[in-house]
Amino acid sequence: MDYFQSNEPFNLENGQILPGITLAYHTYGKLNPNKNNVVWICHALTANSDVARWWPGLVGEKAVINPGNHFIVCANILGSCYGSTGPLSIDPASQEPYYDHFPLVSIRDMVRAHVLLRKYLGIETIQLLMGGSMGGYQALEWAVMEKERIRDLFLIATSSTESAWGIAIHTAQRLAIEADSSWRD
Repeated sequence: MDYFQSNEPFNLENGQILPGITLAYHTYGKLNPNKNNVVWICHALTANSDVARWWPGLVGEKAVINPGNHFIVCANILGSCYGSTGPLSIDPASQEPYYDHFPLVSIRDMVRAHVLLRKYLGIETIQLLMGGSMGGYQALEWAVMEKERIRDLFLIATSSTESAWGIAIHTAQRLAIEADSSWRD
């Protein structure tokens, strides 16, 4: 796992500002001289950037997305508990972890953070942008934000809008987390 650090203020869609961000990420394979072999995978809410571990039939040697042919990137989302800036990060105002005071992060915020990483990695074009579930939301948003950079999309179990059923399930999931007596710790 590698880390990208931006010390520039990061303006969130809700108006709040993070003083800087860190994104944990994995890459597999090498960027070719034409820089046209990039496959970027946006992970679902409960996944992480180690895509070769959680999607072994799709990513890896002898898999469909092979690092011998592709430069594969997967970054942990902003707000993640897997190394990117999130609730366990230190709030500079209090010098304590943010915990439940971490600002709300939107899909657009996640994508804007990925765009910073894309630029840092020297990627101009993403040949294939993939995502399932919340990763699909990110891929769709990214395709709107940088349509000139995205060649193809591969989306699984996602949509362009959230259904009433989806909103209800996500609310139930959030309430289950908040009901855990240790969640604020």
